[in-house]
Amino acid sequence: MLLLKWKFCITAITLTAISFTASKSALAASLYSVTDLGSLTGEAFSFATDINDSGEVAINSLASSFFYSNGSLKKISPLPGDNQLSVTGINNLGQVVGNSVGSNNFSGNNPFLYSNGITQPLPIQNAIPYAINDRTQIVGGAAGLGPFLYSDGIATSIGTPGNVAYGLNNLGQVVGFLSSNTGFLYENGQTTNLGTLPVYQYSVANDINDLGQVVGSSGLTGVDDGRAFLYSSSTGIQDLGRLRPTDLFSFGVGINNLGQAVGFSGTNSNFFAPDGNGLRAFLYSDNTLYDLNDLIAPGSDAGFTLTAASAINNNGQIVGRGAVNGELRAFLLTPTSSVSVAEPTSGFPILSFGTVVILFAALKCKRNSSSAAIQQRS
Repeated sequence: MLLLKWKFCITAITLTAISFTASKSALAASLYSVTDLGSLTGEAFSFATDINDSGEVAINSLASSFFYSNGSLKKISPLPGDNQLSVTGINNLGQVVGNSVGSNNFSGNNPFLYSNGITQPLPIQNAIPYAINDRTQIVGGAAGLGPFLYSDGIATSIGTPGNVAYGLNNLGQVVGFLSSNTGFLYENGQTTNLGTLPVYQYSVANDINDLGQVVGSSGLTGVDDGRAFLYSSSTGIQDLGRLRPTDLFSFGVGINNLGQAVGFSGTNSNFFAPDGNGLRAFLYSDNTLYDLNDLIAPGSDAGFTLTAASAINNNGQIVGRGAVNGELRAFLLTPTSSVSVAEPTSGFPILSFGTVVILFAALKCKRNSSSAAIQQRS
């Protein structure tokens, strides 16, 4: 059976911190309208993985994968001989990356590039691509190569097997996960270990913008006890906190060129829970962590509880997944206006420190080096 493990199911100490605490002041923030992308799939389970600056979206369901553009869906076909697929990233050319498999005769993960309505194989054996930039460079993880960078028809290993590349920007900087259980940044042939938040032993870097800012998560053993972080070369790792004091984890997934980051926070380790309990999607903007459910324009929630945000484009549009009447559905948020929004009621410490069931199942809680499976990105 094919097992693609999802990427993110991935000592107290006194620290000096800069804490943005509760106040009676109000901050300017966008309100959003909600588009129910999941209802367009006709299925009860779907989630959006990525969005480009034109508002085009990559979407997965249990049975299919889709390309969303201008209000309509196009179904993406798997590679010849395969019958299942998953899509992971999209660029501003409308090109989508993913992988397909033959569940009845599994011989490995077959990576592809979807462009202009055609699914084309990538010349990489048993691999999962996770991201694509506007130069059609692609990164991911392969059984033989480890983390790879595909450019101009050639796939180059940028690490060792057991490591995985999850994101890249238009400058060719790459981020991901090392077998040492820490996130990394790769540029100009050099790999930098990003380390962890203090007292933690695990980190994963999920996305990077064109300014070199990185978003990810750091925890004791994995992402289900971790905290979302923002990294830059000038500030090091910053702890973005959690939405509520009772939350057990927060997880940073995507970032745009304005430095706005998205992800989720909560207590429910079933990150794809269809009932919406214990999970909330967040937006980090202007040093503040917002619950996206609090930023929905009146009358525009479409019945959603927004449980996780996976990507944000440079126009502020956000995609992810949410619960609607016991179903998990992909959503698209579009900014409608900028209004004064009361600051969250609890303080969020921003700590600065210098220094695949088949295809859609188990969430990664901790990297298992003995597994031949390649981690799957959300």
